[in-house]
Amino acid sequence: MIMSKVADSAASAFSPSARINVVYVEVTDSARELERSHLCGPTAGLIQAEALAGVALLGTELTQPDETVTLRLKASGPIGGLLVEAAADGGLRGYTQVKVMNDLDACEELDASAALGDSAEVVVVRSLPGKILSSGSSEVNPASVVHGIEQYYRNSLQRQVVVQISALAYGGFIDGARGLMFECLPDGNRELFNRLSQFTEDGTVLECLEAAASLATICETVGLTDCTFQAAKPLRFACRCSPERVDNMLSGMPAEDLKAMIQDGVPVQIYCHMCGKGYRVEIDRLQAILQARH
Repeated sequence: MIMSKVADSAASAFSPSARINVVYVEVTDSARELERSHLCGPTAGLIQAEALAGVALLGTELTQPDETVTLRLKASGPIGGLLVEAAADGGLRGYTQVKVMNDLDACEELDASAALGDSAEVVVVRSLPGKILSSGSSEVNPASVVHGIEQYYRNSLQRQVVVQISALAYGGFIDGARGLMFECLPDGNRELFNRLSQFTEDGTVLECLEAAASLATICETVGLTDCTFQAAKPLRFACRCSPERVDNMLSGMPAEDLKAMIQDGVPVQIYCHMCGKGYRVEIDRLQAILQARH
């Protein structure tokens, strides 16, 4: 059955006695919108939702107004790869390389691991417009968004985290997409952190996410009873594509290509690969762009 949920958001908590941070993200609405925009099959939609929750967790650490973080995964499985992005203003977007996998989509139970394959390269990049702030890459076997994020924190940032992500589908469409991350600070309680790791391995945290439990409920369930909570930050599906960006892209094309489009005599349809939105460019607009080039 379809579970109740809150609006997309990111929330955090801190246990002063254990010196452990907790980050929780809800991205169900954004995952549903992205699935519809890209006309994804159920398997690709499920993996896309999982990756969106993962990059939303990474996005909670963005500090500058125009900063973004991207999570790129190149997989050996039939999905090929994916790219998702979180912006400092809470915007989320992304895509999978392959949208429909007929054999996997026809299965009664969706198998994301079969679509991802045996191995993957995971790259995380934080950037400002025209400037890369930091990046890290790792190989994960088998391919996994969760393991890729954990390795990024461990290898590139030298920070100890445990990540759990829940992505559920009902009737072939996204029913829930949520993520949780525990981080043990350098002076944190390692014994308690190891116990939190066990809660992710035995399914306790996953059950909380699938039931759309609140962050406060999750913290109490795993024994973090003294947490202080920060106000939730709204998240949403959003893309920076626009008619102006389409014009800029066309302006950068070779003049011969523009002339060929005009000679075809039909409007050009251009799609944003990050969100799936289509833009119709009329012949007179193509002529104006070409004229401006001269």
